[in-house]
Amino acid sequence: METMKHFTSLFDCPVWAHDHAGIDNDKLKYFINNYTENNKGRVVSNNGGYQSDCLYLQTPELQDFFQTIIIDLDYYYKEVGGRPDTHQVAINSCWFNINGKNTFNWPHIHDGYLSVVYYVEADEDMGHLIFKHPSTSMSVEWHDDWFNGTSTTTAGSYRFAPKTGRCYIFPSWLEHKVDMNRTDKTRVSFALNTKVVKRVDKDSR
Repeated sequence: METMKHFTSLFDCPVWAHDHAGIDNDKLKYFINNYTENNKGRVVSNNGGYQSDCLYLQTPELQDFFQTIIIDLDYYYKEVGGRPDTHQVAINSCWFNINGKNTFNWPHIHDGYLSVVYYVEADEDMGHLIFKHPSTSMSVEWHDDWFNGTSTTTAGSYRFAPKTGRCYIFPSWLEHKVDMNRTDKTRVSFALNTKVVKRVDKDSR
C-alpha cells in the first residue's frame, strides 16, 4: 500500500501586484499639492518626508481612484476564497506619503482586513517595500545561506520594488517597512486600509 507523501502549504500570505495604466496620476498629484499647502501632516511610521492625515473618503478628486482600487480588492477577496455573494471589501481609511531623499518608513502593521499601497510617482530605485515573515523566530532559526536562493518559503523577508502606477495589496497584519529613498527624486504613494462588510444591493463603497 502506498503511503501518503506530499507537502501542504500552510497559512499562505498572498501579495497582489498590479501595474495600472488608467489611473490619472496627474489628478492625484494636483490634489496632493493642494493638500500639502494647507495641512501640516503627521508622523506615524515615517522618518522624514510627509504623511497626510486620514483623508475624507468622499473627496471628489479621489473617487475614480477608489473605484479602480476596489476592482483589485474584489479580485483579491474572491481569489482567497471570500464570499462576494454576501460580503464585500470596503475602503475605511486612506492617506498619502511623500518621501524625498534619505526618508523611509519604520516597520509597522496596519488596521483592518487588506491594505493597499499605490505609487503615484516612483522608480524602482527609490526604496523597496519590504515584508517581514510573520514568525518572530524565522530569521533566527532559518538562515539564508542554508538554501539555494531566496524563495517565498525560506525568506525571512521579501522585497517589492516601487513603480509609478503599481499597486500592492496585502493582509493588513503583515509587518512591513519602506527602505530609504537614496535618490534625489521624490516617491509619492497612497496607502489604504479596508474592512469586510455585508454586501448591499447598491454598492455604497
